[in-house]
Amino acid sequence: MTDRLFAAIESGNLTLLKDTIAQQPELVNTVFDEQEATPFELALKYGFSSLAEVLIEVDGFDINHSGHNPLRLAIDLGFLNIANSLLNKGANPNYRPKQLSSALLLCLDNEYFELAELMVEKGAEVNIRNDKGWTPLIWASMKGRVKAVEFLLKHGAAVDVCNNDGWNAVTGAHFKQRLEVVDKLLAKGAVFSSKFSEAALLSAYQHGYLDLVKALITSGVTVNVEDDKGNSLLVLVVRNGDLDIASLLIDAGADVNTLSEHGNPVLSVALSSNHYEIAEKLLSAGASVNRANNNGWTPLMAAAYDGKTGLVKLAIAKGAALDVVTSDKFSSLMLASQEGHLAVVQAIVEAGANVNLKNKHGKRARRIAYDNGYHDVKDYLIERGCLKS
Repeated sequence: MTDRLFAAIESGNLTLLKDTIAQQPELVNTVFDEQEATPFELALKYGFSSLAEVLIEVDGFDINHSGHNPLRLAIDLGFLNIANSLLNKGANPNYRPKQLSSALLLCLDNEYFELAELMVEKGAEVNIRNDKGWTPLIWASMKGRVKAVEFLLKHGAAVDVCNNDGWNAVTGAHFKQRLEVVDKLLAKGAVFSSKFSEAALLSAYQHGYLDLVKALITSGVTVNVEDDKGNSLLVLVVRNGDLDIASLLIDAGADVNTLSEHGNPVLSVALSSNHYEIAEKLLSAGASVNRANNNGWTPLMAAAYDGKTGLVKLAIAKGAALDVVTSDKFSSLMLASQEGHLAVVQAIVEAGANVNLKNKHGKRARRIAYDNGYHDVKDYLIERGCLKS
């Protein structure tokens, strides 16, 4: 009789199918050995939906046949009317075979949202996890499937569930650069999983996603993260002159004495990059005022050379050493004199700098100013007791 049933299904003979099942209704759940499939499976695979509809009406039809799930197959092959019928007959919407996605995820993958609504109504769990711990939301987020994400969020999907590798939906969306999805998840209160939050912060900055960077910092992510060259995020931000983000990082506890890949203090990086507002922020936050860069220049020297009077005064107020010299024995006063920055010269002298130090050429600040044509500086230094060299 099984041969007769198989022949009916293979040929699409509805009359023969009905007659065979009427005689032996228990065959409705048989599994054909060679095909390893049930009559329902074969009917759908052959495309004979009318036969499948007859089979599901037979008394005793196993609507949740283990290993041969009718609902999942109907969704997979796109027979949505049959899937509807199965759900209304009590099919388990949470059937999840090993190594395969859930019926709900399959439904969302094909954008069968009307059917997905019915599945949820019938008890489909929106947070169902597969063998790797992926929920439909993690899958949809990483794939950038915005409509599926919206559907799941509408139905209360948990935004912070992690897969077996520790990824949650927003982490996956970020690393796949699904920014629209990231925004939607953050708006629902998602946070980056702790395992990946620091990497997410660094990656977001490197890719220019500044709004995301700000959101991560304000969410409390640890900010002292480094790139593969050893540059902290603060160094990268300072080098680029991103004042707003630098301020956020500093306020969030970033190390203001961190070093660049070349061993230069971040304050020196700010000064050498001409980002003076950031330099002021760093000084105000406690950056070491006397730590020299690789060339032996202190922050005061750099500010004096560049003629940044306000920064010079701030450095002095923070305890900058006035008479430290470079390898050429140039002091901050000499550097300011060389460049003709009278206001800076005045600030340094009034703070108590030694006006009579000599560089390696035996020249004092007065002579340096004179040689460079800055007579106003020279005259001021004479008034302050700088000897002729």
